Amino acid sequence: MRTGIAEMKPRTERNPAPRTASATPATGRSGIGGQALIAALVLLGVLAAGAMLANGDLRARAEAVAHARSLEALAQARAALIGYAISYEEGHAGEGYGFLPCPDSGNDGSTPIGACGARGLAAIGRLPWRTLGLPDLRDGWGECLWYAVAGSVKHNPKPLTLNWDSSGQFEPFTTAGDRLPVAAPDSRAVAVLFAPGPALDGQIRPPGRAFGCSGSDSAQADLAQYLDTSFPSASTGPIAVMHGAPQPGAESTANDLVAWIGIDELFDALRQRHDFADYVDGLVGLAAAALRASLDGGYADWLARHATLTGELATGMLPSAEALGLAADARGPIDLWRDQMRFAACRGGEACIAVERDDPARVEHCRAVLMMGGERLRTGSQRQQRTTPAERADPAQYFEGINALHLATGVPAFAGAARFTAPDRDRPATADVIRCLP
Repeated sequence: MRTGIAEMKPRTERNPAPRTASATPATGRSGIGGQALIAALVLLGVLAAGAMLANGDLRARAEAVAHARSLEALAQARAALIGYAISYEEGHAGEGYGFLPCPDSGNDGSTPIGACGARGLAAIGRLPWRTLGLPDLRDGWGECLWYAVAGSVKHNPKPLTLNWDSSGQFEPFTTAGDRLPVAAPDSRAVAVLFAPGPALDGQIRPPGRAFGCSGSDSAQADLAQYLDTSFPSASTGPIAVMHGAPQPGAESTANDLVAWIGIDELFDALRQRHDFADYVDGLVGLAAAALRASLDGGYADWLARHATLTGELATGMLPSAEALGLAADARGPIDLWRDQMRFAACRGGEACIAVERDDPARVEHCRAVLMMGGERLRTGSQRQQRTTPAERADPAQYFEGINALHLATGVPAFAGAARFTAPDRDRPATADVIRCLP
């Protein structure tokens, strides 16, 4: 299936994802999680046909085969989307990782030129298979796949922040109303794929064309004829999506098969890259250098504008890259990650802060520190949540031990690693990073 079609260049995307990237999510926990999701969907889609299959019902057999083909197409598209996200920087230098493409709005298999709605709004259309370097994927009934992307990760216009705590928008449910699990702190997906299946009563689909998907050149106009879920035209809030199930021997009222991606799955896959830890550490280093230069340019005045006096320290969230004086072409990635960083500085500019490293005998003395909490703790009694404004304002949701307490109370003593690392690529890198600014 890949011969010829898979090698076609995208019509509108200047820098498509590298072909090799779509294979990456098959490794590590992200691949395992993706396989488990598809396996769960197979059970949801096929078990209902089990009794009919046992009796040799030909219709049930045909539906089971079609569902299996649909799930295979969904799995292939899902892997390609994750591959696109974790290789985005290679095709779009200086823009960062984690972005997903806008949907195909014009029925040509490509992400459109320009924006897909305003910043922060979800977008829906057909799967941009050309942009993803895929063949013209079809479900088991010969229909093209559809795709929705959250405003928090879409590539145009880009969100103001994008990192391992970015929110999702899509809430998948079964037809019975049961919530389906999503690997994300807010239990919402950042992307959803749809295999629309056969037309339901009331859906009128044009005949297939010689090339490309059936339907018109407007995904928005065709939406109701292919998908069961009603999508708001412009939404920054949660959107429910329904995973349909086969109903052998009866007409179904919802038959879309869906697969989805949570933000944890994107960053679990990114962590598999051998260079990802160095990339994040490089951002911390760039931010630390810019913070030091800002303090050198007028210590007291800068802290008066950007810090809050707490105990013996002046503390705050890392300001925007523009406020740090970074050049325009270097601002993007810093701003995507700055919500993960906090600073603390001695009020008078002396080196009053003690930073303990792995060796208790090794203590650094600093006039200021830049702190990054790493990935959140996902399980256990100290599980961290960073979804609401109140949670994001709480140092304990980012830092552990004395770091959270001392940042909140202004005590000039911290402990942590000097550099961001991911020693186990299959587990979140949660260790606090403390950069000392002498």
